[in-house]
Amino acid sequence: MPQLEEKGSQLILQGVNFKSGSSSLTEESYTVLDKVAAGLIDHTDVTIEIRGFTDSVGPAAVNERLSLQRANSVKQYLIDKGVEEDRLKAVGYGEKLPIAPNDTAEGRAKNRRIEFFRTH
Repeated sequence: MPQLEEKGSQLILQGVNFKSGSSSLTEESYTVLDKVAAGLIDHTDVTIEIRGFTDSVGPAAVNERLSLQRANSVKQYLIDKGVEEDRLKAVGYGEKLPIAPNDTAEGRAKNRRIEFFRTH
């Protein structure tokens, strides 16, 4: 996978989104995740930590749980497409590690994200 060429590489999955306040993937996410699944199937040496993040709206504990549920939704989708489960780990970071300020709608949208981190 060219975007994750070496261990420790990180990638924000653009276009992977969820229905508001839930861990249900939007239909638009399927196209992106289908390409990711194909790449992972072609590169069997790659293992990934799927990292879920939220914005800071709502209680931190709820956001952490939601971010884990979203990471698990992505993990399950990839498994359903043929990626081996033992190559994927889902982790929820909640509102930790924002990449934009949470005081604007645009910033909050950027913080609600899924990242891949190559572990091997």
